[in-house]
Amino acid sequence: MYQKIYIIGPVGSGKTTLAKKLAHELNIKSYELDKVIWDDEHGNIKRTSEEINFLFLKILKEPSWIIEDVGRECFIEGIKQADIVYYINLSAPTIYKRLITRYIKQKIGLEPYNYKPTMKGLIELFGWAKKDLRTRKKKISEIKKYAKKYEILNKKTEIVRMT
Repeated sequence: MYQKIYIIGPVGSGKTTLAKKLAHELNIKSYELDKVIWDDEHGNIKRTSEEINFLFLKILKEPSWIIEDVGRECFIEGIKQADIVYYINLSAPTIYKRLITRYIKQKIGLEPYNYKPTMKGLIELFGWAKKDLRTRKKKISEIKKYAKKYEILNKKTEIVRMT
C-alpha cells in the first residue's frame, strides 16, 4: 500500500475530506499545505519562503504522509517523492456548488472553519477556484512529468470509491 500520497485539486474539490478519510483508513498523518503557507495560530499570517520550505521538507522526511494542496509550484518535490499523486478533476459547477455549500454550513455552525466565513471570503474562494480551474491542464502536465504514479479522479464516484 502507498505510504506517501499527494492529493491535488482546486479549492473546494474535496482534497481535505479525501486526505482525512485516507489518513484514517491507512493510519497515516495528513497535512494541509495551506497550513504550511499560513500561520493560523498567529493571525493567519503568511510564512516566509524559508519557513515554508523548512516545514515542507520536515513533512517529506517522515516515513509516511498524506499531503494535500492546490498544486503550488513550490511543492513539486512532494510530487516527485509521492508513491502516488491523485488529482481531483471536478467540473466548475461542482466546485462552485461545493464552495457555496461549505460557506452555508460554516455560517450556520454545521462545519468547522479555519477563518470566519464572510461574503468577501467566499468571493475570494471563487476567484481562487477559477484560477485553479484555468491552470488544471498545466498542473496535470506537471503531475504526469514528475509523479512515479498518478491517477486523475474525474467524478465524485471515483473519489468515494477510493475511501
